Amino acid sequence: MTKQRRLLSDDGLEQVLRRDELTVEDVRIALATVRHGFKADELLAYARSLVPDADLLDGSALRALARADITEDEASKEIQKNRAFCARLAGLLPSILRLFDSRNNLAGIFRMIDDCYNDFHVTAVSRRKDRQTREIKEGLADAIKFSLKAAEAIENAKLVGTEYQSFCEVYFLDGKNQPRYLDDLVEQLRMYSGVAEIVDSLIDLNPPGPFRTLYLSGNDARTTVVEYAYHMCTMWNGPRLVTTPGSQFADLCSFLFEAISGQADEGLSGAINRYARSDERKQWDREGQEEVSEDDNFLGLKGRMRFAQENLRLYTAMARRSTLSEMAKTLVALRLQDEANQYEEAKNTYGPNQVYLSQMNSEQIATMFTDAIESWRPDKQKDFADFLESKKASLDALEIKLGESRRAARDATS
Repeated sequence: MTKQRRLLSDDGLEQVLRRDELTVEDVRIALATVRHGFKADELLAYARSLVPDADLLDGSALRALARADITEDEASKEIQKNRAFCARLAGLLPSILRLFDSRNNLAGIFRMIDDCYNDFHVTAVSRRKDRQTREIKEGLADAIKFSLKAAEAIENAKLVGTEYQSFCEVYFLDGKNQPRYLDDLVEQLRMYSGVAEIVDSLIDLNPPGPFRTLYLSGNDARTTVVEYAYHMCTMWNGPRLVTTPGSQFADLCSFLFEAISGQADEGLSGAINRYARSDERKQWDREGQEEVSEDDNFLGLKGRMRFAQENLRLYTAMARRSTLSEMAKTLVALRLQDEANQYEEAKNTYGPNQVYLSQMNSEQIATMFTDAIESWRPDKQKDFADFLESKKASLDALEIKLGESRRAARDATS
């Protein structure tokens, strides 16, 4: 029977990461903690009963194992990779963390290293960005052509109309999201073709930051490491990005690359230079400059106004494209009017008080509810926590039941 690994509290995790030297088991416990919270739940316990060290799987792989989407052998191979990752981190993590002046959230840096590990291996097996973009645009062209062809074919098959309405009524029992008449379906297909045209145009316009349509990882895994290193440095006062070989930033990138890939003494100067000049770096810096105090009462409204302004610029540029169909042009015009209305509404709502919950941003809402919950009596807080845990436990139990039934069916046919 494999000994079950204990998970850590917030304070316990910080204490481990502050050590000058780390053992492999220290890193394994820390990794299991950031991936699965601070206590073992039913899903984790079930996964541990299937394979040793299941707590080293990330959340999606753990759920896939419980549901029998992956086999125990596949899970074991993934666990072996994570064991090797932990072994490398045991030697490299103290050197990485010492490069940061801010020491008040080492767990945050460690979590980002884990995110980098996962993204690196996705990027490493991805195709080139230009190839991915070309395939997506080809798919959109097919979608436009066949949705219009389907709309025309449905219109010509006139006998279906009455039966379609009758079957919609029994198929969509709640009455929601149902095209009531066949003409509605035809109109939706034509509207879909217009939306697909707009998405295709958005890819060509390639707007920056949050307005970008395609978020493609490409296959440049080294640049992924550099990007994560830069994000960590700006968030936790790490080394400044300079393109000079042998700089502290270059050291950080090399340590991070070795921990994640297992390849030592790799030069990343090319990737550092590419990222230093990239749109992604410029966008990250721009977003950092735009950050305002979270106590700003008007933060939500300012964000809505800025977002509407960017969309107005984007869709105005799109409206000038002569290749758009009449449907796409109509949709763009409607979107422009809606964005203008949202901007005016936010502008006119701007005032000294926040009256409605919809005026608050997500952080302010979270703070408000946290303060409210903390004001409850301890027994009421416990009842609320138990209620949330019971809902999560119900979902975990369903995942486990599905996995057990799948394994039983596999065993019966093997």
